[in-house]
Amino acid sequence: MKFNYTTLLIVFLVGTLILISPPFVMSADVGIVIKSFFLFVSTIFLLFSVSRKKRFFYFYFPFVVFLLFQVVYWTAAGYFMEGIFFFLYILLAICGLIGFDRLRGGKEIMIKLYFYLILITSFFSILSFLTYNLGLLPYFLKLVGGDDGYVYYYFPFLGYINVKELESFAIGRVCYYFFEPSYLGFFLTTNFFLLHKLNRHKNVVFISKVVVFFGAMASMSTMSWLVFAAVFGVSVFYRIFETLRISEKVVNFLLIFVFLLFYLFIPKDKLLEKLGPSSSDDREERASMSLLLVAGASPSDFVLGRSPAYIEKTLDKGESNQIIKMLVENGVITTVLVLIFIIYCTRKSKLYMIALILFLNSAVILFTPLIIFNILICRWADKPQISFSDDS
Repeated sequence: MKFNYTTLLIVFLVGTLILISPPFVMSADVGIVIKSFFLFVSTIFLLFSVSRKKRFFYFYFPFVVFLLFQVVYWTAAGYFMEGIFFFLYILLAICGLIGFDRLRGGKEIMIKLYFYLILITSFFSILSFLTYNLGLLPYFLKLVGGDDGYVYYYFPFLGYINVKELESFAIGRVCYYFFEPSYLGFFLTTNFFLLHKLNRHKNVVFISKVVVFFGAMASMSTMSWLVFAAVFGVSVFYRIFETLRISEKVVNFLLIFVFLLFYLFIPKDKLLEKLGPSSSDDREERASMSLLLVAGASPSDFVLGRSPAYIEKTLDKGESNQIIKMLVENGVITTVLVLIFIIYCTRKSKLYMIALILFLNSAVILFTPLIIFNILICRWADKPQISFSDDS
């Protein structure tokens, strides 16, 4: 695998940006100036690499102009910095998608780094779950994220544990070095369905899937259980209709219809109750409050959004549904375009795409460098697979 110093520099900038940004707890200890510097410089480097590509101007430049108009609109409402950060994240995604095509070996390095990150995170999550819940190591309480943050149990190298009280006992849910167990579950569960494209060796992929599955289970995230069940059900659904030689377009339509029926008519609260205690009631309450903001929005707010971070600052509560949050804060046009971008990058990895979209209903980490480049890697991995032993 060949690369140059420009590739190494950009990979270093992007890799550092990923680790010092949410959902990693390290971001709480890194100043806003440093995070802004790495975000700005990474975006500028990638923007420079696509500045002469016609594809960028034909397909993405009109959207960039629209986003700038949105930032002006949000600035008038008093949300300038929030708008700038959102703009830079969108620009980072667009320029990253195209710009890495011009970096020799850049995509291959990023794919390898993500593969190792997924495996390391999974391995230590399993180890953390066992050592805490079996009382093998002396974890101690530690504050994460400042005065308004979380109080977790911690052990060096094994990360953080969130203790969940059940009816007759308590269990440690692994966060590792993520802010919440749900974020760890999001990252590992979705990537479980991408592993076969990150490495082409069947034995390695099989072992990796076992490790990643149990790593995701260590988070004890209810959403991880639901997503695994749903995506495995979908894969069986596709297999059945494939043997019947029914058109894939027809199958896709039937699948969307089934999901709509489930979302509209199945009592999800009762289903979640059977899976044990969860934060579903609180999430539903917050989603209802956010939907009221959508219903009461003016035409301009509905189209352009009320601005990033509006929900947290107005309702004093965060929104756990990424799609609803986008509708309120970024407007219907940007929400639709972002979803189209996600589908464009992930459409050839259907199971990963379904897992990702399902998780967007319960975790708000889409606009983070970790997930942005995860989606881009899904797109890059659709091309000829990378051999970890091939250095040519």
